[in-house]
Amino acid sequence: MGINKRFLAGLVGASLVIGGCSHFASGKDEVVEDADLRSGQEAGGGEQDVTSSNTNNDKQNAYEKENFVRVQDYTGEGYELRNANQEIEKAARAASEQIENAVSALFMKKYKTEITVTNIVGAGDAATVYVESVADPHFYTYAIVPYDSSTGTMRTDDVWTQEGQVEVALYGWLYAKAYPEQFTKLNQSLEGFVNSNPVTGLTAEAVAKVKGSGFSNVYYLVSPFGPAFEDALQLYLKNPQVSGEQIRQELEETGYDDKHVSFGITLYMEEEAAPDPDIIDSLSSGINELTGIPIGAYSLNLNDNYIDKRRASGNKENSIDLTWPNEIIKE
Repeated sequence: MGINKRFLAGLVGASLVIGGCSHFASGKDEVVEDADLRSGQEAGGGEQDVTSSNTNNDKQNAYEKENFVRVQDYTGEGYELRNANQEIEKAARAASEQIENAVSALFMKKYKTEITVTNIVGAGDAATVYVESVADPHFYTYAIVPYDSSTGTMRTDDVWTQEGQVEVALYGWLYAKAYPEQFTKLNQSLEGFVNSNPVTGLTAEAVAKVKGSGFSNVYYLVSPFGPAFEDALQLYLKNPQVSGEQIRQELEETGYDDKHVSFGITLYMEEEAAPDPDIIDSLSSGINELTGIPIGAYSLNLNDNYIDKRRASGNKENSIDLTWPNEIIKE
């Protein structure tokens, strides 16, 4: 019982946490390949470790000294995509106003959603433009702006989005709008757990600048899929003023279950220490006993205090994961 009390401590009065995960290259094929690689990164799901806890390797130590930062200090500075291209990034930042206008226009036309640009990075043959929704609860995703190497300019007339990427973010956003009480309880529960244990989440600044997959905040990523969420999105696209209750009715009429929603909760040790198995056990016990939170399959990931600033990843050899087939199912 002591473990579960630790989880539940801080529920009353805990503040709601809403903030906003992915890594991708720039050409269309590269984006899909890289996004697939990263799909489980901060959800504790099967990513190959990009960092190591092996202190006997001098080469790894040099990399770690240069690129590891405390997660509390990480705001997205130093982040790079694979095949990073500084020439493109420089051109994109010089054209940031035109890029923001073009991306904003695309989102309004295609997704009926107002956004702001939070970060621009260059890789391959294009710039990846991270965006944040203006409406609450905020969601984070990205668009791609190709680069014309013959002229050294950004092709802002050819902005595109990876198939399904923005949609999944919108599915999660609509899910949160449809069930605000359940998401509030989950957010408050995690805030209470963090306040009662030596752990922390990602900073809100980092979420805004380097995350762009699904619907996420400083503690978790949620990725819904399936006909119910597709129908809910069509309802929203027909009428962006649709109420949360109407979205909820649409979801429940079509029907969905925990197999259609995956949550990835990622926490970090608050101080310089290896991930503590007792903490993830406590979190697991608490989530298992918690009622009134969103339906879904919950994976857990606990990292040490350091994050790789270039990859925005805390996954290392010493990370502790509770993932498929051992997720926590909330029906």
